[in-house]
Amino acid sequence: MRFRATLASSAVLAAALSITASAVAQPSNGSAPSSEYKVVCGDQCLREFAERFLYGITHNEPSAVPLAPNVRYTENGVELAIGDALWATADGLGENQLVFTDPASGGIQLYAAVIESGLPSMLAARLKVENRQITEIETSVLRRNEGDEAIDRFAVDRPIWWQQVPRNQRVSRQALIDIADSYFEGITQSRGDLTPFHDDCVRFENGNQMTLVPDSPNPVQRMSCREQFDTGRLVIVTSISNRRYLVVDEENQIVSAIATFDHRGDLSSVPMERGRSYTPQGVFSRPMSFLIFESFKVIDGKIKQIEATVLQVPYRMHPGWPAR
Repeated sequence: MRFRATLASSAVLAAALSITASAVAQPSNGSAPSSEYKVVCGDQCLREFAERFLYGITHNEPSAVPLAPNVRYTENGVELAIGDALWATADGLGENQLVFTDPASGGIQLYAAVIESGLPSMLAARLKVENRQITEIETSVLRRNEGDEAIDRFAVDRPIWWQQVPRNQRVSRQALIDIADSYFEGITQSRGDLTPFHDDCVRFENGNQMTLVPDSPNPVQRMSCREQFDTGRLVIVTSISNRRYLVVDEENQIVSAIATFDHRGDLSSVPMERGRSYTPQGVFSRPMSFLIFESFKVIDGKIKQIEATVLQVPYRMHPGWPAR
């Protein structure tokens, strides 16, 4: 991987920095207006931070990453010291990386294949950049077995993510968040009509394509996103808690979320109409949760593409970050 050791080159700064052209009007609540001289870390600037983070964490070089003195780091919901866990065991980057940025909030959500102790791992991470330093690092690391073919399909930077969305087909920042939240509501209510899907919506989870796989032996995997919701089988997700939408790319109409999918195991409290007499089986028959990092491409107000990591965690485990 090509690594740029500093952000100081004039070319990077010219592309990365944007300065508000005019002062913002005085808010009606009487608070001080935003300064016209506030420097914003734009898309290219945030991508540089993502690159440096991925280099540092996979080469055991925290000093290569511009970290704030009070930076907070969690891995799989546990707060750890910088340099611990993946920082110490990663051997390098794999082939695939998928990076989403939010200049308005200084947020980054990324997915990357990594090599850890000679074995493949799937990394999902959320970063927060403030004043040219990373202040928050939240990660989920899925450790895979040798020869796992799904690693080659994980975090693929597919053209659909960067397909230009005409302005008349874009929706607002809040609408993007609402669409992602309707996805979670559609799951918890086992209803396909609550979530706006394109008919050819494709969802990847942990590198595996989960919808519209025509030759899959699993009939559910051959279904569309909406059809899967309508089966009623998602009733096993009895609640989705700790929902957060911290990275929203309005220009590319991408919204990234982090949430916890809770499974009671016992569906006796679920209304029969919703559950359709479905009985959980296997791992879903006992209490457990999934920590989910999930990103959505929205075109004309409908979900077109989904990338997600799904990590099993203790039932109703809190991810360790406040709701915002």
